[in-house]
Amino acid sequence: MGEALPPFFLYLLKIYHMKLINYLLIALVFVSSCKEENEPVPTFAKDYGDGMYIVTENGVSFYDGEVVKNQIYKEVNGATLSNPKKIKFKGKKAYIVSDNQIVTANVETFENKEIIGGFVNATDFDFVDFDRLFVVDKGDARVKVVDLVSLNITSDIETGDVTNPSFIISKRPRSFILNSGGVADSLKDSTIIRIDYKDEAIPLADLMGSIEVGDNPNSAVWIGTLKILCKGIYDENNLLSNTFSSLSKVDAGNVELDWNVTLPNIYNAKNLVSNPDNNKYFFTASDGIYQMNNDGSGISQKIYFVSDILDLNSERYDLTDTTWANVNMLYINDAVNNPSVIYKYNVFIDTFCDTIVVDSPVKDIAFY
Repeated sequence: MGEALPPFFLYLLKIYHMKLINYLLIALVFVSSCKEENEPVPTFAKDYGDGMYIVTENGVSFYDGEVVKNQIYKEVNGATLSNPKKIKFKGKKAYIVSDNQIVTANVETFENKEIIGGFVNATDFDFVDFDRLFVVDKGDARVKVVDLVSLNITSDIETGDVTNPSFIISKRPRSFILNSGGVADSLKDSTIIRIDYKDEAIPLADLMGSIEVGDNPNSAVWIGTLKILCKGIYDENNLLSNTFSSLSKVDAGNVELDWNVTLPNIYNAKNLVSNPDNNKYFFTASDGIYQMNNDGSGISQKIYFVSDILDLNSERYDLTDTTWANVNMLYINDAVNNPSVIYKYNVFIDTFCDTIVVDSPVKDIAFY
């Protein structure tokens, strides 16, 4: 047997092994960090931003004033949107509602950011104070409150046992939800409900009652005063039961109906929009696009074909080579013949001035 090593040599050997292990650990950390640094980070081109966003049956298209890009969400993220319905914006994010979820995307790149689930048949939504989202869920007749920080549904509010909530409009500190009813006379509704939202410490939203307006309210504008468009009863299979549409004015502060005026010979009025001065309103109807004063008077037909959509945008229009003015442009489609084509109509000169062709029927448009 060999002689045992002196304790001093054993001590040096132990120190050597410990240093060797430390050097190896440092080398592993260094190699690992280099590997992480060398891994490619996905980058997304800023191809979008300012422009028109068009929700279609196939997805979302983008129009920058010159070129249309179709299905931009699928192009960027490699995934399709299931039955998209509406798009709105908050900060640098686009929010797209579909049947059972809301998808968010960076508005400049359209990279997917979050997916919010928990809905049955969401139809509309609005942003309210303290990073909350009110989502109108027609599927179970509720308004669902979403915390935009946690991306969770924190509470919900019933809109009625047999109601069909379809539209929301908000102005601090309350929202109004329109119960749009059904097609037949027996399924009509004429209620809007008021929800007041509370402070950040107690993120509550309380149902504060309902107001009776015209039959089947479906859209509204709230510039100074709250005006609600009601389509009346419109059943293509039972024309004798149809009733005229109407316009209601609601005192949003006292939550009372000021008046409801009938719109003579107007059926199935929808998609109410206002000019920036709030003195002219535009809406779709069963036989075209109409204009009226903000009290329901002065009704005149502007366009003679039916549209599924209607939006108004104030834009620059060159009067001469050296002068220009901001004028109102209407954006519509031809629901019967060309649902995939958006027509731009100059209200100032009463003429069409552009067409925008997308890849499938249009369901909503919004400007960013």
